Amino acid sequence: MTHPDGSGRKLPRRKTSERYGVSVRTIERWELDPDLNFPAATVINGRKYDDEDKLIDWDRANAGRQRASR
Repeated sequence: MTHPDGSGRKLPRRKTSERYGVSVRTIERWELDPDLNFPAATVINGRKYDDEDKLIDWDRANAGRQRASR
């Protein structure tokens, strides 16, 4: 879903962790791992928010990796 200003919806880090079924700390580790290329969060008032459009792109880019690891 795109906002009127053209930007994607921002998810609080907790919602991102729920989306992937992992802890917030795991999302932070993914963000630090250059091999994963997890999209960097935007910090607003000291809180991290993830761009939903970037998460969707990341999901698509990693779809093959997820299937191969099963």
